[in-house]
Amino acid sequence: MSEVDALTDEQAIAVLALVLDRDRRLPDLARARQLDARISEAAGEPVEVEGTTGPSIAAADGAVAPGALARDTLVHLVAERPDAAPVVERAIAMTRQGISTPSRFDPVTVGVGALVVLALQTDLELERTTAGKWRFKVHKKALSGSVLGKLLAKLIATYTGGGQ
Repeated sequence: MSEVDALTDEQAIAVLALVLDRDRRLPDLARARQLDARISEAAGEPVEVEGTTGPSIAAADGAVAPGALARDTLVHLVAERPDAAPVVERAIAMTRQGISTPSRFDPVTVGVGALVVLALQTDLELERTTAGKWRFKVHKKALSGSVLGKLLAKLIATYTGGGQ
């Protein structure tokens, strides 16, 4: 989707927030901050994939810009959910008309990771371990070579500064 690739970082984050807002999945600021803190903790923990825990995610090549992560998430959404394409297109048009993220979400104080996890909630969830730590749990097999696996690696790199 070349329209997504042409978005600036700020526009990509705004489009992702608008798509989530349309689906009524955008939380209030307090919950988004709480989710962001959990993601930050989970980024340093092993990822569970279909009941197995371990290094199943290939590390991203260095740090990942939040806008790039938002663009990749939008591309993934459209590829996995064709019904999302018109919603993404409308959000792009709105962003180009100057409409930005909904007022209850502040991408400056909350990481884009919260948006990514909310967008991928059918494939990915945050789970508290028996030790009380947060980790990512993925519902798909063969994650290491998949688009979802690469996206998760980029999400982790956004919080860790690169790699796992």
